Amino acid sequence: MALLGWELRKIWRPALLAAIALIGLVFWQIRTEFYIEHLGSSWEDEIGLTNRWLEEYGVTIEPAERAELDGQLAEAKAAFSVQVAQMDGAAEAGVHDWPSWLAWEDQYNEDARAERERNRDLYWAVHSTTNCGEIEALETFLERYDRLAAGDASALGHVADWPDWVAEWETRRLEEAAARPEAFGFLPGGVTSDTNDFFHYFAIWCSFSAALLLAPTLVRDRLRRTRAMQWASRRGRGVLGAQMGAALLSGLLLTLVNFAVYLGPFLSTGALTFWNCPMTSVWVQTVPWFDWTYGQYVLALCGLTVALALATSGFTVVLSWFSGAYVSMLLKLLPLVFVLEWGLVPWVMEGAGTFQGSPARLLGLPGGEWMITALCAALALLLCGLVCRRQRRRDLL
Repeated sequence: MALLGWELRKIWRPALLAAIALIGLVFWQIRTEFYIEHLGSSWEDEIGLTNRWLEEYGVTIEPAERAELDGQLAEAKAAFSVQVAQMDGAAEAGVHDWPSWLAWEDQYNEDARAERERNRDLYWAVHSTTNCGEIEALETFLERYDRLAAGDASALGHVADWPDWVAEWETRRLEEAAARPEAFGFLPGGVTSDTNDFFHYFAIWCSFSAALLLAPTLVRDRLRRTRAMQWASRRGRGVLGAQMGAALLSGLLLTLVNFAVYLGPFLSTGALTFWNCPMTSVWVQTVPWFDWTYGQYVLALCGLTVALALATSGFTVVLSWFSGAYVSMLLKLLPLVFVLEWGLVPWVMEGAGTFQGSPARLLGLPGGEWMITALCAALALLLCGLVCRRQRRRDLL
């Protein structure tokens, strides 16, 4: 344990940590901050309705409660009529209620450019100062809800353009999800997409920061010729195992630090409000492979992030062992970073756990992201073990 503690102190150097923190601050500002500050901001009407329905109905709207939504829609349209009556130019344009607004909007979209320019102020005023968005969200929800209640599974989404056997697999999953009571959930689509985008970049940062922390670890010992001193004693010849363990542990500890820095602000955006909402939703249109809640989905993404960071830590420390100088380590690290941060991590995290709107993963294999990530982490640990075994065999010779 004393040797492990010493190796940990060698890794966690203040100057290196300060550099990582500075790079992390820049990454925060150009990537993850947007999704933290604007979680679901483009879906405010859906989120407003969801917050109300969570209090009234729980996490799903049962068929017996469906008629109440018609009353809510009628109330929203009545409120719209009152709002447009107070707007300058609305009466002159013939807009006084929801049907007249729809007719005016259709005409606006068909008008010539010059005519649209003259009416642009009224168009944006209605969209920004009335409950127009809430009515549209309600109508969309009711239309999909009724299709789903009638047995139309396509109301939840569509099957991707896969080979026939994969499309059949997805069709069965879509029908299975549509037959469950959780299908009548109402998790806003913006929350799902913004969560996925946040974890996409968050996982990239966790992986990249682990590579930055561990790249110099074993190179530094070789440059300072500490290996010769280590080999002078029997205990010292076994130090590589402690160094590998310290590196992997450091990668996990740094990931936990990143979780503390990033996830606190993310959860404070109101994501916890949707924790128990089913991922299958009338609004989302992105069907998950598994019947989990939003909270379980977030935990699954956290698990993917940790596993990817662990894999990066293992690959990085192995490259560090076979590098004789910082330049050679950098030349090895650049291809690794390119493969991981521009290839593997985005491929795993983008649309993770769903079969719609995401890159092809093992021909749509359910859980393919977790399988690939587990294999990568296992490969990294295996390489670390092989390096240690090779070193012990050299010791015996």
